Amino acid sequence: MKHTITAILLIVLSVSAKAQEIDTLILHHVLSQYDTMVYTRVFHFDQNDSLYHVQDFFPSGQIQMEATYSSFDKTIKEQYQCNYRTNTKEGIYNEWFDNGRIEYRGSFRNGVMHGVCREWYKNGQQAAGGHWLNGQLNGKTKYWTEEGDLQFDLQFDHGVNQRPNDTSYRYLSYLPPGYDKDTTTRWPLIIYLHGGSSRGSELKKLYASGVPDQIYRGREFPFVIAAPQCPEHIRWSTDNWFELFYQEITSEYRIDTNRIYLTGVSLGGSGTWYLAVKYPDRFAAIAPMSGFTSHNVFIDKNIDRLVDMPIWAFHGRMDLVVPVEETERVIKKLEGRNRNMKVTIDPDIGHWIDWLVYPKEELYHWFLSYDKRREKRD
Repeated sequence: MKHTITAILLIVLSVSAKAQEIDTLILHHVLSQYDTMVYTRVFHFDQNDSLYHVQDFFPSGQIQMEATYSSFDKTIKEQYQCNYRTNTKEGIYNEWFDNGRIEYRGSFRNGVMHGVCREWYKNGQQAAGGHWLNGQLNGKTKYWTEEGDLQFDLQFDHGVNQRPNDTSYRYLSYLPPGYDKDTTTRWPLIIYLHGGSSRGSELKKLYASGVPDQIYRGREFPFVIAAPQCPEHIRWSTDNWFELFYQEITSEYRIDTNRIYLTGVSLGGSGTWYLAVKYPDRFAAIAPMSGFTSHNVFIDKNIDRLVDMPIWAFHGRMDLVVPVEETERVIKKLEGRNRNMKVTIDPDIGHWIDWLVYPKEELYHWFLSYDKRREKRD
């Protein structure tokens, strides 16, 4: 059912005078460094339930979001999975597409997903459904294709898939200049993990950002680079894919296994933390960016495996997709124990900090300063 701003205001204003003060504002929400969406926001604080009741509308008048918050900054519009520090979701949270169909409906407690949460495609077909416990998938979770075919039927325990598949992921590869001329040299390797929007089965999607974007622009690197693609819906931690991938890459190409580096952004930043914890002996250094860390209990339980791992972590403090606290909480666990840890928290940047990092030289020079043979000697 399509709602208009006028209709909502008439309904709200018809409530008895003792109802709480109603306010509206025009909200300019930054989607990326290049794009901004304008919403109309209607909100009020209800003394009966001590919650802020918030509705956002597309320029057309179609409702886009309806939610309740226990704490609320009217100027902040975060995505549903983000518990931004000033905005704490409490209760049911809904989002709609611009065509009026429901996109997401979830239950929140204390700012994190807790209870049943569902997602839909724009055509009305359900995309996902599962149960969350304090921000972690817990129980049966299903994913469907846009045509309605069941794609995944998974069972989670505190964010850990209990029935992982042993599988292979497709990947993009890049060979440095001179690779074919010298058949004896073994080269350092960067493994790049993409973000959520590049999941699927079309490898060309990976060129949209990160290290593959730099390759697409014609940049040359002194590394072999491999960028696997995660299937739609799931995370880098869902399947058992890395061992097969690692075996294939190190067999297919002349790789110096003492100089393998791992980096990724958003979903890939989360995957970087996870894979480094699971396979700490495989990497000489890691650079996670803007990734969740609290969604999977495995990371917290095994964080001590990263005490000797060279880490350069990045996050934007103004990130409204993945809150900066997701990086800070892990860094705090390693502070004072990991002597090779760097942290870059940009106070003015949102979820696109990777666009400020991958085009520059500094990260790649930092990677090359770490060699597991040298670290062992030290």
